[in-house]
Amino acid sequence: MTQHQQEMTEITPTTRAIPVEQVRRWMQASAAWLALQESERLFPALVNSFVEIAPTLHAAILWLMTTGSLQPAKQAGLPLSKPLEEQWKQIKLRSGEGLAGLAWQRDTVIQQHGEHGYRELQGLASPQAQAIFQALSDLLPRSLTVTAAPLRAGNQFIGVLELISTDNNSREIELEDLEMITSIVAAAIRNAQLYDEIRRSHQRLKAFDAVVTSISTAADLPDLVQSVLTVVLELTPARSGALLIFDPAQERLQLSAYRNIAPTALSCFDQIPVDASPCAEVVRYGQPAIRPLLHERGEQTLIAAGITAAAYLPLLAGGTVTGVLALFGDLELTSNIDKDMLMPICNQVGFAIANVRLYEDSQRERRKLHTVVESIAEGVLLCDRHGRLTLANQAAHELLEQDNLSFETPLASIPDLYELRDLDGNPLTPDDLPFTRALRGDTFYDYRLMRRRADGSERFFSFTGAPAVNEQNEIEGAVITFRDITSNQKVQRAKDEFLAVAAHELRSPLAAVRSYADLLLRREQQREGDPRDIHGLTILTQQVAHMLRLVDNLLDVSRLDAGQFDLQYQQTNLVTLAQQVIDQQRPSAGNRELLIESETPELIVACDAVRIRQVLTNLLNNAIKYSPAESVISVRLRHTLLPASNSPAALISVSDQGPGIPPEERERVFQRYYRAPGKRAEGLGLGLYLSREIVQLHGGQIWIESREGQGSTFMVLLPIERLQR
Repeated sequence: MTQHQQEMTEITPTTRAIPVEQVRRWMQASAAWLALQESERLFPALVNSFVEIAPTLHAAILWLMTTGSLQPAKQAGLPLSKPLEEQWKQIKLRSGEGLAGLAWQRDTVIQQHGEHGYRELQGLASPQAQAIFQALSDLLPRSLTVTAAPLRAGNQFIGVLELISTDNNSREIELEDLEMITSIVAAAIRNAQLYDEIRRSHQRLKAFDAVVTSISTAADLPDLVQSVLTVVLELTPARSGALLIFDPAQERLQLSAYRNIAPTALSCFDQIPVDASPCAEVVRYGQPAIRPLLHERGEQTLIAAGITAAAYLPLLAGGTVTGVLALFGDLELTSNIDKDMLMPICNQVGFAIANVRLYEDSQRERRKLHTVVESIAEGVLLCDRHGRLTLANQAAHELLEQDNLSFETPLASIPDLYELRDLDGNPLTPDDLPFTRALRGDTFYDYRLMRRRADGSERFFSFTGAPAVNEQNEIEGAVITFRDITSNQKVQRAKDEFLAVAAHELRSPLAAVRSYADLLLRREQQREGDPRDIHGLTILTQQVAHMLRLVDNLLDVSRLDAGQFDLQYQQTNLVTLAQQVIDQQRPSAGNRELLIESETPELIVACDAVRIRQVLTNLLNNAIKYSPAESVISVRLRHTLLPASNSPAALISVSDQGPGIPPEERERVFQRYYRAPGKRAEGLGLGLYLSREIVQLHGGQIWIESREGQGSTFMVLLPIERLQR
C-alpha cells in the first residue's frame, strides 16, 4: 500500500456541536432542495449550496447512478471549458473506480488527503476517464481534501456526492453533519427523479394523445404523415425530420413528408433501394438506430446541411415495418431523444399507415368491382348470408323495375323476386326462389322463371346463381345474375308450337313410309335379291325409324307442355328390359362393347315400361354417340333406398369412356334442345330432356357423375312402388 493510499480514510462520525448560523443556513438550503421538483433546477442548487455555505469547499460534484454506472450530473466550483465539460459528462464509473466508485463499492463516506493520492485513485478508472480526470486535476489546488459520500434513499442507492476542500484541516462540514445532509440530498434527488418520471409519463400520454388526434383527423395518407411529423417535432429536441414510407413491392423508401430541411438533403432516402439507404437496418430488423451521421453510410447531403446526428425509428404495424421516422439534430440528440416515448407513437403511426393503405386498396378494388359490375348488361345481385342485399347494378334496377334497391334490403322483400313463378305459371315455394337456392349452396344455370305484371303481361327471366364461400367452406352470401328472356321465350314458344304441329303432320306419312320400307326390305331378303338393294333398303328403314323417333320426341314434348303425358304403370323387370335395350342397340354400337351388370336376375319396379325403355334407349344412344371406338359401355342395376323417405328404389347407371362433361355443362345437358358445344352429333337435343321429365314423373331422380377425360355416368333412381300423387 502506497503512502498516498494510506492517507485515505473511512470516516466514523463523531459528535460535535454545529454553529447555530451554519445550522440555520443548512436548514434553509434543505428546505429549498425539497421544494424543487425539477431535476434541472435541483441539481445546480445542490452543488451551489455546498460551495456557498462552506467557504473552504473548492468544488462539489454530484454523481448519479444511471444504467449500472456513475455519471456526473452537475458540478460547482470547477472552471471547465465547454469542450472539457462535454467530455466530463461522458464519464462512466463502475464500482471501485475513482473515489466516487470506491464510496459506492464500500457504501461509506471516504476521504482522500492530498493531490497525488486523489489522482492515483482516479487512475483506477478507464483510460478515457483517466485522461479527463488528468485535465480536471490541473484545475485543482495542490493541497486538498476530497470527501465522497454515498447517497441513499431508503434501500435505494442514488449516487455519490463528492466534495473538494482547499484546507486539509478544515472541518467546515463535520462528518456527522455530512451524513444528515446527504440523507436530505438523497431524498430531494429521489423526489425529483419520481417527479421527472411522472412528468415524462404525462408528456408521453400527451404526445400519444396529440398523435392519435392528428391521425384521427387526417383525411388521407399525405395529410396523415404531415400531421404526425409536425406533432412529433414539437415533442422532441430534433430540429428537423422526415417521414419515409416503405414500399415492400419495390423494396424502396419514399419520402412522404419533411419539415425544416431541404428536399435535396434527403435525396439519400427518396426512391433509394432499402439496402442502399442510411436506415437499412431499421427497415430490415425493425429496431431504432440513434447515432451520429457518417459519410460511409451515404449521409453526405445531410452532413452538408449542418446536421450531425439522427434518430431513425421504425413505424411498426404488428411487427411489419411500414415506414421510418427520421429525426435530425446535433450530437445532443443521441442522448436527449426519448426513445421510450417515441416507440409507442411510432407503432400507432405504423398501424395508421397500414390501415390507410388497406382502406385505399379496398376502395380502389371496390371502384374496380363497381365499374365491372355496372358495365355488365345482365342484372347482378349480391347478398350476405342473411339474404340482405349488398350490391345491385343498374341493370338489376331496370330489370326489376325498382327505382332504388338500398343497401341491406332483404331480397325476399323485393316483389319482383318474391312473386316469381315457374314457366307454367305455378307459384314458387320460398325454397325454390333463386337467392334461396344459392344461399342453400346450390349452383344453377339458366334457371328460367316468369312473372305476371299487373297489366296481365308476362315477363320471363333466366337466373344463374352460386353461393359465396369463404376459406373455411362456409357460405358467406350469394351471387345472382339474371337477364330478360321474354322475347326469346316467345320465340321458343312459337317454335315449340310449330314443331308440335309439324311433328303431328309428319308422323302419319312417315309411319306409312316406314311400313312400306319394312315390307320392301323383307321381300328383298326373302327372294335373296341384289345385296346392294338390301343394303340400301336397310339404310332407308333405319333412317325412317330415326326420323320417327325425332318426331315422337317432338310429340312427347308437346304432350308434356300440354300436361297430357300419361304413364301406364305395370310391374316390370328392369334387368330384362335393360337387356332388351342393349340387344336392340348392339347393331348401332359397332365395335363398342355393351355390358350389363345386376345384383339379382330380377329387379321388379312399378313403372311405365315403354317410357323407361325410352329413357334407357336415350342414355345408351348418348353413350354410344360420345364413346370412342373399342371402348366399354356398362349398364348396372341394383337395389337402394330413396334419400328422402328411405323407401326401396332401383338404381340404374349407364357409364361410358367418353370425354366427360365439364362441371358447368352438367346442369344444362338436361335442358330442352341443348347440344354439347363442339360436338357434331345427330338429334334435336331432346333425348336427355325427355329422360329427365319421364324419370321425374315417376317420382325418381336423374343426374350425372363425370370427370373430364375419364368418361360419364348417368344415374337413374326409380322408386320400386308407384308413388301416390
